[in-house]
Amino acid sequence: MDRRFLPTRSKRLVALASFPGAGNTWVRHLIELATGYYTGSYYFDGSLYNKGFKGERDHWRSGRTICIKTHESGKKEIEAFDDSILVIRNPYKALMAEFNRKYGGHIGFASQAHWKGKEWPDFVNNYAPWWASHALDWLNFGKRVHVIHFEVLKRDLFAQLKTMVVFLGLEVSEDRLLCVEGQKDGNFKRSGLRKLEYNPYTPEMQAIINGLIKTVDYALRKRNMSGVPAEYRPI
Repeated sequence: MDRRFLPTRSKRLVALASFPGAGNTWVRHLIELATGYYTGSYYFDGSLYNKGFKGERDHWRSGRTICIKTHESGKKEIEAFDDSILVIRNPYKALMAEFNRKYGGHIGFASQAHWKGKEWPDFVNNYAPWWASHALDWLNFGKRVHVIHFEVLKRDLFAQLKTMVVFLGLEVSEDRLLCVEGQKDGNFKRSGLRKLEYNPYTPEMQAIINGLIKTVDYALRKRNMSGVPAEYRPI
């Protein structure tokens, strides 16, 4: 499962775009295993570099990486890329994952005090609308957009991964895809042991988030893409 930089610099910049908490690091891991090439990043995260994401240190415009992680969603930032893979995840799960990352690190968890305090409602008020606007901006301003739903990827790993490899303009290697199965989780999977004993979403939060889900679903269907998976409902 060797990985390397692209042998010749690519003139085509491909974004791997997602809202924070939508599984971007996991998808990068899968793409690197399936293609044999490093992924890059719009940012620099030392902990990701130390865990083996060697493209993390390259400037995002270097042309040496197969795609570039970004959470940006401004028109100017989106139009800097030629193509994009847009990863969308159930906002109920994505918001909780990002809240855990923000207060507990890449594989840690937020404390009960954070969930019970004002941090959580403030976070939902700020981040839930961003979940929707992020997807809508990429659908509106992205030049060529390939949508991957996190839940569908988990359920149907090989078929979804193949579509990404083809979108990236590469030959699909069945041998590499078979190897992905044994290493599909990578080093950044939170253990599911510390699940909350209660639903942290109030009815008011759910009403807002369900409205946002409908907006994104409509935008996808309008572009002749499949809408959001059925499980995008209250947890």
